[in-house]
Amino acid sequence: MKHTHLRKCLIPALAAVFLVCLLAFAVCRGTVSDFVPNNSADSGTNFDQALTLSEDEPFRTYIDALFCEEIAASPLSLHYTLKSPEDYGINSYSTDLGSYSAEDLSVSAALAESVIAALREYDADMLSVENRLTRNVLLDSLENTVAAASFPYYEEPLRPSTGVQSELPILLAEYTFESRQDVVDYLEILAEIPAYFDSICTYEAEKQDHGLFMSDFSAEAIIAQCEAFVTSAEENYLIYTFEEKIESLTELTAADRAAFNRQNQAIVTEKVLPAFLQIADTLRELSSASGSSTAAGKDSCGLCDLPMGGEYYAFLVRQATGSSDGITALQNRVEKQRAADLLEIAALLEEYPSLETDALSAAAPCETPEEMLELLKNAIRADFPSADNCSYTVKYVDAAMEDFLAPAFYLTAPLDDYTQNSIYINNGNGYTGIRLFTTLAHEGYPGHLYQNAFFCSIDPAPVRALLGPAGYSEGWATYVEMLSYHYAGLPDETAEFLALEQSVILSLYATADFGIHADGWSFAKTLDFFSDYGFSDEETIREIFELIAGEPVHYLKYYIGYIEFLSLKEYTREIGGTDYSELAFHRAVLEMGPAPFTVLREYLPAYFLE
Repeated sequence: MKHTHLRKCLIPALAAVFLVCLLAFAVCRGTVSDFVPNNSADSGTNFDQALTLSEDEPFRTYIDALFCEEIAASPLSLHYTLKSPEDYGINSYSTDLGSYSAEDLSVSAALAESVIAALREYDADMLSVENRLTRNVLLDSLENTVAAASFPYYEEPLRPSTGVQSELPILLAEYTFESRQDVVDYLEILAEIPAYFDSICTYEAEKQDHGLFMSDFSAEAIIAQCEAFVTSAEENYLIYTFEEKIESLTELTAADRAAFNRQNQAIVTEKVLPAFLQIADTLRELSSASGSSTAAGKDSCGLCDLPMGGEYYAFLVRQATGSSDGITALQNRVEKQRAADLLEIAALLEEYPSLETDALSAAAPCETPEEMLELLKNAIRADFPSADNCSYTVKYVDAAMEDFLAPAFYLTAPLDDYTQNSIYINNGNGYTGIRLFTTLAHEGYPGHLYQNAFFCSIDPAPVRALLGPAGYSEGWATYVEMLSYHYAGLPDETAEFLALEQSVILSLYATADFGIHADGWSFAKTLDFFSDYGFSDEETIREIFELIAGEPVHYLKYYIGYIEFLSLKEYTREIGGTDYSELAFHRAVLEMGPAPFTVLREYLPAYFLE
């Protein structure tokens, strides 16, 4: 249930940008007025000429400059977003990871407000549909950045499942080497980790001073991750993956490779691993000093128990899901969808009495991940628009991190090299058969890999690679995961039963997220809630409770995004009438790309009916 993927918009986590979630643009060279045409009545432009003028070209010039300024300041973001930065006019960039501090929120908010003012100088009516949509998505992301400044010590960089300590090793292991300069940049970034982690430790101490430090069980999980990562230092995967990658770099001599390998090993063993231990030691010390087994000494561990915690949770929900509905409205929507799904399950069981037994024995149509991905790639052709041919490599999570990472995840490919993709499988979770099949649909076809490749193939504004709520990407992947049961060759009733069952389970997690963080549920209340639906294993519910407490809105990205896509589909059926088709709907939402759902609904008619 812990699907994830490492999106480029999260890579700035290793710079100050990460603290403010999506965008904190550096001030662009020049001003908006340098780009905005004079369309006033006294400009000498006649009426007929004015009808043909637009602000598309200056707008694109401006947002492309914003993109280049932003991406050049974040080394990992740059590497994972662009294979050839020079093709975008980026010839100099930083390898400094920056620092993590509450002060960065204020700075980023001020910069965001400047960009918001600049964007509003462009007349939306003079922009193309694509550029208007981009402007709206930009404004939404920047407004979230401004709003985040109201919560300087609420952000948590060290989350049990998706924190810096768990995602950074994967980003480093997957860092590609195309040239000697890539190796040099990588080693410089690696050497910056101690300073960056030191700033995180300072930030965590300040969080404790403000009564906002994480729960002890979250701290224990993160400590365990860090200590597992440093086990067997000489065999750490940042050493052997580096050696494997550098071996294929033909421009290096044997002496060059040997020297770089020695340098990498020294940095990993003398700087990187001690930095992970510093995180563990700091959390252990702060957790011990807190004298409480739960956040703020409350049994519930929910954000609502913190000062301004309810407001912060509402902000997180909006930011992560991309839904404009308030918490109460979303709770009601989740409960309504669950009730509808349960009614459908009951109707199926009445019609097919052996269905529950049949579902338990449902098998995947093939065995290996590669076979499953190829089957899915071909099976979706009738319902989804074609994307350029993409290659992918199935990889496996290092054994040292199996206990701490998701069952699978997709590593987003660069904008200018989107046909090269990686999907990671975590063997520690034991996913096989139909469960592995639907997980690969979520991460591969028609999920994240396909979604990213299709959007890149239509050549969007580069800044769109940094934008969009997680609820869009995870909602899409969850939506197609439900469809994938029907691509597995199962009887229709079995496929529908399994999809509905999965939807119900995700809805329970979503309700628990709201319960813990908005309504202050204790573990006992959470256990009672799941028991009402037949899930009473205390150890399993404890694991779910602690994950949700440590990672607010984690499951909402999936489930709220999913039901928002269902709502979009219904809306499209209404406006499309007899012209509606699954293919046309999927094409429209994929071409619009990552965006808040209010924006998608606003622009959907233009994309669907074009």
